[in-house]
Amino acid sequence: MAIRGFLIPSMPHSPYFSIVLATYNRGQHIIPTIQSVLQQTFGDFELIVVGDGCTDGTEQAVSAFDSDWISWRNLAANSGSQSAPNNEGLRCARGRWIAYIGHDDIWAPNHLACLQALTARNETDFAVSGCLYYGPADSETYFVTGLFTESAAATEQFFPPSSFAHRRDVVDRIGAWRDARSIVPPPDCDFLLRAARGGLKFVSTGRVTVHKFASGHRYLAYLRPSGREQQSVLNTFGAGGEQHTERLVDSLIGRGSFLGMRYPDFAQYRDGQLFNLNRSNKGLDRPPLRRLSELTVLEQSGEPRALDWHGLETAGRPYRWSGPNPRPKILLPFTGARACVAIQIAAVAPGAKLETVSVQVEERKVDHRIESRADGSLWLSFVALLSLSDYTIVTLNVRETVSARALGRGDDRRLGVAVADIVLEPLP
Repeated sequence: MAIRGFLIPSMPHSPYFSIVLATYNRGQHIIPTIQSVLQQTFGDFELIVVGDGCTDGTEQAVSAFDSDWISWRNLAANSGSQSAPNNEGLRCARGRWIAYIGHDDIWAPNHLACLQALTARNETDFAVSGCLYYGPADSETYFVTGLFTESAAATEQFFPPSSFAHRRDVVDRIGAWRDARSIVPPPDCDFLLRAARGGLKFVSTGRVTVHKFASGHRYLAYLRPSGREQQSVLNTFGAGGEQHTERLVDSLIGRGSFLGMRYPDFAQYRDGQLFNLNRSNKGLDRPPLRRLSELTVLEQSGEPRALDWHGLETAGRPYRWSGPNPRPKILLPFTGARACVAIQIAAVAPGAKLETVSVQVEERKVDHRIESRADGSLWLSFVALLSLSDYTIVTLNVRETVSARALGRGDDRRLGVAVADIVLEPLP
């Protein structure tokens, strides 16, 4: 496989950590992640950034750091997951321990120091730090994982790669990262489960030092990347950020959101199925883009939409509830027209008010109207100028969400408005 990039110059010694950062078309939004690595209090490391066939400005963003401790390599073609970039990073790595960081994640400044202290005093194969998962901004959705006392926890709990480091020889013992299309679990789950079931030892630092912004929880994250959340967390370090994290984790323990990242029953899925579902969530797999030339009705369909919309329900017409993201996105796969967009509102959660909902088209607020038609249906309508060459994203700002239990349901999903048909009509 042809690979191009720039390499780390010769170092006087092998670093303690080789850090592998797999990325795909993150562009300048990768900057906060790299900054969080360079701000580590433990500085004996190399950072290997591996593009998964990047075609944007990511290489320029990485090279702008002009650091002897950072290298860049770009695979010739996109493989679709972190497996191939991680394996390339492992091939180049010279460190005694291998750490990973996701291209949209942030490390607290003491992350590597905590891992190094743990590896220095424990005979372990995997050193794991606590990780705080952030749901979409303002969704009040968080999870904590990576805090455990027994190595056997690794057979049940998922630890994102950003939170662990492993001995260099682990890959010799359990094998490399596997192609996501050929396995049922996502590659990171598969890698960890092979290690845990193979008897390798896991030890936790007992401290939360990783801030994770999972793209699979953010609908269309790869279609419209952003680094705002990451930069916001990075800015808190040195200004009480560590104390804020501790308080938030304590509150999550009280809310029952502690250690929430547990493995699902993978037996219910086929090889590559979760890989494809995750690509749909991220916006990597999308319906074909076409020109809007006539009145068109989009019915709700069953593919996943991250934490923006709940699964498909039916009562006359198929519909989806928004939530827990208070700013759920709608993808319009049409171009080249000024269009009237009408969204059928199937229901509004008790306590929520449709009158408080606002509409944005590509982050610009637009005027809208709410009308009740003769058949009793309720519609939210607005005019959108569709992109000439790209998808258009509409965002509903739903201020109030309520627990599904308010609808007499036996779960704690956060619900806002239920959306059914979306009608697009080109305007002159």
